[in-house]
Amino acid sequence: MQHNQKLRTFSFKGLLAISALLSSSYAYSSYYDTLPKGVRMVVMRQVKTGQINSSYNRAGKNEPYFFRIDLNPQALENFNSFSQTVFEQIKAINEEAYNEFSLGEFEAKGNAQVEVKGAGLAYGITNRLTAYGAFPFYDARVELQMEQTKKSNLSSVAQKLDKSGNSSDAQMIQNIANDISHINITGETIQSAVVNGYNYQPLGNWQAQGPGDFEFGMIYRLTDWEYSGLALSGGVVLPTGREDDPDMLQDFAFGDGQTDAFIEFGGGITLPNTQLSFNSFLRYTYQFEHNRRLRLPESEDFPYSSQDAVFKEKLGNMLNFETSTQYQFSRWFALSAAYLHSYRPQSAYDSQYTMANEIYAQDTERSEQFVRIGTHFSTVPLYKSGDFFLPFAANVTAQRMIGGLNSPRYSRIDFELRFFF
Repeated sequence: MQHNQKLRTFSFKGLLAISALLSSSYAYSSYYDTLPKGVRMVVMRQVKTGQINSSYNRAGKNEPYFFRIDLNPQALENFNSFSQTVFEQIKAINEEAYNEFSLGEFEAKGNAQVEVKGAGLAYGITNRLTAYGAFPFYDARVELQMEQTKKSNLSSVAQKLDKSGNSSDAQMIQNIANDISHINITGETIQSAVVNGYNYQPLGNWQAQGPGDFEFGMIYRLTDWEYSGLALSGGVVLPTGREDDPDMLQDFAFGDGQTDAFIEFGGGITLPNTQLSFNSFLRYTYQFEHNRRLRLPESEDFPYSSQDAVFKEKLGNMLNFETSTQYQFSRWFALSAAYLHSYRPQSAYDSQYTMANEIYAQDTERSEQFVRIGTHFSTVPLYKSGDFFLPFAANVTAQRMIGGLNSPRYSRIDFELRFFF
């Protein structure tokens, strides 16, 4: 079994970071634009992903989501006292038979889809300083398909035990094999053998709705240049979203459980006598340490356990970079293209369980690369000239992932409305 391929890799931290509602280059026409003093802006955004059924591994290779479970002694001996006794006897009689023992191997393939609705409010404190808050709400679901990939080998195990000269024990195993041969092993069997034995929630389809992490920040325009400018942003992200449940294998988080603090710097330029502009920014996010309850993996190859413990989790600090270009076809319509890159180094875990600390830290380095295209409609220039009665903006963007490390592969479409008053 591969630790990095279990369904708990459905860890979508930052998957739909729609809380940064004002730190994009299309808030107005330029990254560095802020709200005029006393002006308010209400933002409503809806984000929808395509089917999420694969992820990039530690080598950057795209692989489907699945987990594999072999109903071998390591998975079954802690199910109850009887099973533990049986496996102890098998191991004492013939260790090779013990190592080969399997009731079958199963795979579960999964895919997810997420829809997020976000709301934000911004206010121009001065002509240079804008404050904002943004709050996302998630609607997520995961579908699992389970199939048997290897049949039971109890008959072969019984033969090895019989050759060991203990026919009574071999007959006992043979009787078990005969009984199981009449059973249609399904997901319910796995529920009984693994989920109930290890106190996990039942496997199967999963759906949940709830809030994500709340972001509050301020944007300060640093310059008064005619065709270009710079801006500095900062703020916090509060852990208001649901965390990944360690008792459930197929869920994922709407937040990561700790407070973040970020600072962002960027700027833009419009080429003189043209309608072509360029914008870029870099954001650094510090993720504070927090306590988190996690299962204690029995080994790297078998990450399941009936025991849990509290770990100090320190997620790696994130870097987000974006560069974009926009062409203004008219006062009210523009097209844009962008490249986005995020990076998070390896996380750290601290507890009295050294092996578990190392296992959880594995494959936590994360990288994502996207390309995005968008269409942008705005009546703000028309409102300023008296040609339209209502100042608002509408943006539609499509975003596709083109590379990554240890991250889910997905595409998304964003629809956004901004009203000024």
